[in-house]
Amino acid sequence: MNSKAFNLSMRCLRLSRMILLGGLLAAAVAADKPGPAKRAADNQAAREELQKILEGISQLREENARLTEENAQLRRENQQLRRLLADKVEGGVPTIPATNAVGAPQTDPAKAQAQSRLTHWFSTSSGQRHNSRCRYFKTTEGRLCGPDEGKRCDLCGG
Repeated sequence: MNSKAFNLSMRCLRLSRMILLGGLLAAAVAADKPGPAKRAADNQAAREELQKILEGISQLREENARLTEENAQLRRENQQLRRLLADKVEGGVPTIPATNAVGAPQTDPAKAQAQSRLTHWFSTSSGQRHNSRCRYFKTTEGRLCGPDEGKRCDLCGG
């Protein structure tokens, strides 16, 4: 019987604590009444500042739209150039015709033959040459080279 009375008194004690905390919380919220909110637009200077901000936002939106369109156009051009380059690639090396000052293709056979011998990639940082199947082919800083230039790559045999 004693334990039942003890449990009942503990429940009453918990209930009284909860009621007390709830009352204190309600009193704190009721005492924290903010004054009426002042509108920023009532002040002329605030209105002017708001107008400047809105104009700035609209200008940024226009610039964002323009840059988005320009980005889309550049992507289309990039895809077109990649397709053209893929069409011109023969044997892993692009054969882009050289042009003279007028814009007509040059017909120098010695230069064309020298360009056809440049089938490897010379990495200037490591001094190694890579063939067209290597993962470092044209991915590192370097230039096209012949099959005997520089040290050969350990991965592809250069």
